Amino acid sequence: MSDSKKIVQIVLVFGGLWGACEATLGYLLHFLPIGFSGMIMFPIGFYFMFNAFKITGKQSAIFYTALIAAGIKSMDMLLPGMAVVRVVNPAVSIVLESLVVFAFARFYQEERIFSKSFAMGLGWVLLFIGAQALVLKPAEGLYLMPVSQMLAFIAMNTVVSGLLIGAYLKRSIILDWRPNFQKLSFVQPVMIIALAVLCEIGNSLI
Repeated sequence: MSDSKKIVQIVLVFGGLWGACEATLGYLLHFLPIGFSGMIMFPIGFYFMFNAFKITGKQSAIFYTALIAAGIKSMDMLLPGMAVVRVVNPAVSIVLESLVVFAFARFYQEERIFSKSFAMGLGWVLLFIGAQALVLKPAEGLYLMPVSQMLAFIAMNTVVSGLLIGAYLKRSIILDWRPNFQKLSFVQPVMIIALAVLCEIGNSLI
């Protein structure tokens, strides 16, 4: 198998699985108060992006994996009457997550794991709130919180996301999952992505 084909397969698999998680677990978590789902979904997104990076050795795999997941999220645009900002808001969140993980991977070393994990949690939520306030301006958004409540949320997001990511990195040898890409055809990743798209659209119709 050529290196380029392997990279494409890895990106499709991890991006598709991330999209499937967003369409299932992410959908359920959105019943929580606004913003809380990101505390769980960012570490899950990190897992898929970071594994794509480790397996391929390419930082670009982080961004491409996020694009697949964001593309699955954007399939809601096909639904009539769907508000654009409702679709763009989570898709932009996924892309912003990739920027934070990209920066982390560039300087990754197996030391001071938790401090770096906390920095990622803080960096992502600040970028997302900034994007909401300056660009997206959704009717319901974190940027509309009172300052004291927003600061408390940022602190909670930083701690929860940082602890989950740090715990994973400390136990990555145990928790890593690597499919056998030598035996994997493009059929499996396409099926994963198709299932994720069906879940995403189906949940939006409920």
